[in-house]
Amino acid sequence: MCLLAGCSFVLYESPCDPVLPGPDDTGVSDDTGVSDDTGVSDDTGVSDDTGGPDDTGVSDDTGDTSEPTGLFIQVAPGGIHTCALTDAGEIECWGRSDEGQTSPPSMTAQSITSGYAHSCALDGDGKPTCWGLNNHGQASPLAGPFVGLSAGGHHTCGLDADGEIACWGRNNEAQLNVPVGVWAQVSAGWDHTCALDIRGWLHCWGGDMDAIEPPTGSQSTLASGQGFTCALDLEGAIRCWGLDTAGETFPPDGNFLELAAGLAHACALDAEGIAVCWGDDTVGQRASPAASLSGLSSSAGAMHSCALTGPPPAEEIECWGLDSQGQLSP
Repeated sequence: MCLLAGCSFVLYESPCDPVLPGPDDTGVSDDTGVSDDTGVSDDTGVSDDTGGPDDTGVSDDTGDTSEPTGLFIQVAPGGIHTCALTDAGEIECWGRSDEGQTSPPSMTAQSITSGYAHSCALDGDGKPTCWGLNNHGQASPLAGPFVGLSAGGHHTCGLDADGEIACWGRNNEAQLNVPVGVWAQVSAGWDHTCALDIRGWLHCWGGDMDAIEPPTGSQSTLASGQGFTCALDLEGAIRCWGLDTAGETFPPDGNFLELAAGLAHACALDAEGIAVCWGDDTVGQRASPAASLSGLSSSAGAMHSCALTGPPPAEEIECWGLDSQGQLSP
């Protein structure tokens, strides 16, 4: 996911009640729709469902705090909620629930991804299903089929088996306008999107990212946050670029295997499964556990991160950072 943004800073009223970047002052989009890899959005309609956070970003709904059960193979933190996928293909979600983001559909899923206040899943045939906030069409997916999904702030992108990317949702910063290419991976940020082509080269669009030259050379994976993106090169070194408000574009040295990015922080797992985090630490986003972990999502939550406590399928999920709505409590 990426819960990132065109904002140059993250506001919050207290360590418990963050003011996350919202759609705009009115909560109404001035450009929604879907895009394919022609780079042109084909729907410029206006949403009349504001459905977004209030001025404080704090919900009166404390969220779903029921205990998820099963063995987990994937975890996907969202803005102020978290979802996980069991080895039986069932989806469990917890945290803030004012937009239905902790009420996943009954389905057998093969992968999941979470955005600001929506999540999406792929079934065994690659058909996408989304739930939660849909004020910009971010939870109204294209038909697919897809082999991968990435949910951003208020948009979602899917990668199909032919290497084409299609995106839907908010397009206020041209984050849906996919350039022509053949793609191997996609990562949706708050209001930008980045992808790796089949050579492993980086390309970004939306927000201000298309004006910033990304690192050169082949990369193995990437994760997008609030106006910034990080990537792992073929040796496992991290390279980050874009907006920097709290040191999020200054990763540690070393060799890493997995990567995740949130609003203004990012985390990576080394070969021993130890999580190392950098950037904003206002509410403990960098306070990763010392235990060996796996399955760090390519998208951290807005101000929290989660990982599996062992190789999948794992019995437990470990989360750290902000817990204002029960988003850390699997």
